[in-house]
Parts: sequence; C-alpha cells; structure tokens
Amino acid sequence: MNTLLTNIREQQPLVLNVANFVTMQHVADAINVVGASPLMTNEPQEAAELVGISSAVVLNIGTLSEAQWPLFLAVGQAANRQNKPVILDPVAVGMPYRAQFVRRLLANVHVDIIRGNASEIAWFAHAEVAGRGIDTLDQTTHQQEAELAAKNTGAVIVQTGVVDVITDGVKTQTVHTTSPLLAINVGAGDMLSGLIGAFAAVTDDYFAAGVAATELFGQAGERASAQVNQLPGHFIGALFNELYAMTQVEVTAR
Repeated sequence: MNTLLTNIREQQPLVLNVANFVTMQHVADAINVVGASPLMTNEPQEAAELVGISSAVVLNIGTLSEAQWPLFLAVGQAANRQNKPVILDPVAVGMPYRAQFVRRLLANVHVDIIRGNASEIAWFAHAEVAGRGIDTLDQTTHQQEAELAAKNTGAVIVQTGVVDVITDGVKTQTVHTTSPLLAINVGAGDMLSGLIGAFAAVTDDYFAAGVAATELFGQAGERASAQVNQLPGHFIGALFNELYAMTQVEVTAR
C-alpha cells in the first residue's frame, strides 16, 4: 500500500467517474483527499476525450436509466481502446433490469475490477446470497463465490462486508476491519470503488490495487469511527480527515 500511495500523491492521476448522483460528492472528495483527481461525466460525446486525459474509469450503476446506456458504452469502450483500467460498481445487480444492463455492458466492455457486496458479487458467480437493493442480508464471508466470480468475469473481485475478500480467481486476500459506521453509510461502497480507481491508475497489478485501497479505506473507517465515538452524523468528515492524514504520514515517512 505504501508504494502505491506514494505513486498516487506524486502522479495525481485523474479518475473519470460515471457516478451514482446520490453519492457523487462523497466519491469526488474521497478520491481527492488521497491525492488523486476526480472527474465526473454525463455526456457520451466527450467520452473519448475525457478518457484520454484520465488514468482510470469507474462505472457505477447506482442511479441507472436506459438513457445512460450510450454513456456507459462510450466511456467503457474508450477506456478499453486506450488501455485504461475499468472498475465496475454493480449496485443492486440482482434486480432484473440492472442484471440485463450489466450483461450488455460485459458483452461490450472489458472490466478489470468489480467491487460489490456479497449479494452483488454472487450474481457474477451465478449463485445467490440474500440481499435487498443495495444491502446484503447475509453477513457470511462468501470467498468461494468471489473466486468463482473472478474466474467467470476475468476481473479482480473486491467483495466488501464484515470481512473483505479480494481475489483474481487464483490469489485471494482478506481484509479484516471493524467499522460499523462504514456499513451504515450509504456512500461507503461507492467511495471505495472510487479509491480503487485511484490505486488502479498507478499500477498494472489490479489485485494489489484492490487490496491496497480496501486496506486503506478500512483502516480510515476504523479510526474515524473511534474518533467520533460511533456517531454517524460526524463520521464522513472524520473519514476524510483520516484518509488525508494517513496518506500524508505515509508520504512524509518515505
């Protein structure tokens, strides 16, 4: 994680997001405080140009509409042509319309990293884990489903939950953090997907990028939760402070 954090601070990569508009500001702030630069788009005609100045692309289907299909396709295919990593956040992919949208997307765009909760990742493994909308209702660690999802998609899987699982189908690593406030914050997963984009922007090792981003975010979440005495109303500001402080300490220490 240390080397990749240094790379982010030194390179200041631009991360292009097709964002969930509910959490867009938090995602932008999270990317920014670790030293990268966020950019959002909602216009297919500028896709190739914006991908050209970006170092990674994050596609989030949280606030989906059919009108966005040309945007997702244009951004994803431009990233593939320009060899930029594509990170997918498949919010509530188990719902029928979202499922067919993601099937179309995967048929037309190569995705390098998929970040989701256990029920979302299980969909890629053709398995079932209890869920409702954006929430997983099963707190078990579903490592086998994550590994199968990686093999089925050819993507690095970052499955988040009580224990986070990062796998490329061959190598698997778990990240253990205890931060209840991350679990109840609507934007936490989206922020992590954005941070994964920042880490993937500075390395070709997307497994390492997934591990590093998940470790950083989990540790920051733990520290922020303790700092605000588990009070959710003060959590987001504390989380950004911790992400920024951890990054600054690492860069100074080198």
